This record gives sequence, structure tokens and C-alpha cells, in this order.
Amino acid sequence: MKTLKPTIKLMASAVLLILTTGAAHSDGTRTKIAAQSQAFMDGMARADASAVAQVFTADAKIIVSGVEGMIGGREAIQAFWQSAINGGIKELRLATVDLDGEGPLRLETGTYQALGTGGGELGRGRYLFAWKMEAGTWKIHRDVGIANPAPAGASAPADRVGFPRGYRTALKLLGVDEKPVEPSIMTVYGNDLAASITSATQLPYPYGTVIAMEFAHGVRDGEGQLMHDASGAPLKAEVAHVDVMRRERGYGATYGDSRAGEWEFASYRPDGSPLLSPENSAACAACHLKAGAGRDFVHRVRAPAK
Repeated sequence: MKTLKPTIKLMASAVLLILTTGAAHSDGTRTKIAAQSQAFMDGMARADASAVAQVFTADAKIIVSGVEGMIGGREAIQAFWQSAINGGIKELRLATVDLDGEGPLRLETGTYQALGTGGGELGRGRYLFAWKMEAGTWKIHRDVGIANPAPAGASAPADRVGFPRGYRTALKLLGVDEKPVEPSIMTVYGNDLAASITSATQLPYPYGTVIAMEFAHGVRDGEGQLMHDASGAPLKAEVAHVDVMRRERGYGATYGDSRAGEWEFASYRPDGSPLLSPENSAACAACHLKAGAGRDFVHRVRAPAK
């Protein structure tokens, strides 16, 4: 038994060395980053784009599938997530696969799942976060998101709403609204059937009516005030998204309890690619449901612009 004492002492020393080394490498980073990821998800669940943007560094950049170029800076990132929320994303689930690195920079790989009203899946994919320490807090410095391709042989449901290409000239201008948050300029266009309705007494809208709502960022001066041209119209910067609603006989049944008459809804990127498909637009239907049948579920009857 005496001969075993040196061996036991050596084993004990080895275990102590392992534990000490592990403690030295465990600085609580994983827990802190997990808390920030949860703050990200909580912000999305509350539809609070400002809170989401605070999880990113001031000079962060985002690169995502379907969006041309990079989105840089906290203000633009807030606008990006606000657009996603406006587009119907109710929840974003992040699942870490791996976290690596040391010092003030860590790399995280994982998967995401975007959910809409009622938990319906809007999309899923993979992400790469570069976390950076900023003012003593871990924040996302770079975000690369890659959407999963559609399964082989899968066909997307037919888009019964449709993006009206060349809408600015092909459709009639019905009105312009300014909003306090970005995207701050909503310009409404409609086809001839939409423009024919100038009074609530003419409702409901005819079948075949198309109304397109363009949401654009505004041009602001050095004090952050929205700028206008000589005629008083707000100056537009880039377009965030275009929401479209179409009325046809029998439309809207897919939205169930959220059905807003015989309208179906969709949201598109400026290039016409789908941002939110009609079957995933129950949130849009629920919003228009609030306008009531007396207004044919349209929040405001807009006379054609002069």
C-alpha cells in the first residue's frame, strides 16, 4: 500500500491541475452571451426593435440571405428588425451549436427559426455571430444569416396576391402618410378599382381591387427632422418593404378567426421577392380586421391624389 501513495498523490495533483485549468478558462462568457441571446429573442417577442438593436455593437454589420449588401450601424439594424417585425415575425428562436474563441472576441454558430402568428413557421436557417466586448458587455458585432433552401421537389403555394411591378407608375397614387418611426413614409397606391372608391358609401371595394403600401425610410436633416420637397412631400430614402392587399371572391378563408373579409395580404422586398407570403400573413389580416366590415377592413378610404 505504501508504494501506491506517490501514485495517488500524482493522480490527485493531475486532477487539481485539470480543475484549476478549467476554472481559468471559464470566465462566465458562455453564460453572459446566452443571456444576450435571450435578450435578443425577448426583444423580438415583444416586437421591440430598439431592444434588439441594443444587443448589437454600435458599428455592427448584418449580412442575410435575400438582402442585397450589408446593413451597418445600430440605427439601420433597428430599422431592419422593425421591418421584420412589421412583416409578421412574432418570434425568433436561436439555438447555439458552438461557441469558440478567447479574449474580447467570440464566434458562435447556430440555427434559427422564425415564427409568425400562431407559431406558424416563416423560415429557418443557420447563423454566425461574432461577439465583441463593448463597454463591458458582450454584443453582436457581425451577424451572417443563411436561410435554408426549400426541400427538393417542394413547391411553394401560389401567390394569389402578387407584387405589382412598376407600381409607382402602373398604379394610382392614393395618399402619403408620415409615421414617427422608421420606415417613416407610407405611400399608398391602388389600381383603377381601388381609386374608384372615394367614399365609404361606395364600399365594399370591387373584386380585383389591389392596394399597395410602400414603406420607405425618410431623408432627415442634421437634427434628425424629416425633410420635405418644395411641395411639402416627404423626401424618401431606401424602400424597406411593400405590403399588398388584394380582394377577390372567396379570398381570406385561410386566415381563420383573423379573416378580414375577402382580402388576402402579402409583403415584398423592393425587388419583388417575397418577404411574407399570403398564407403567412394572418397578422396583416388581424390588423385589418380591426378596421371593421363597415370600412371593408381598410383602415382609411383614400381619395386619389390630385
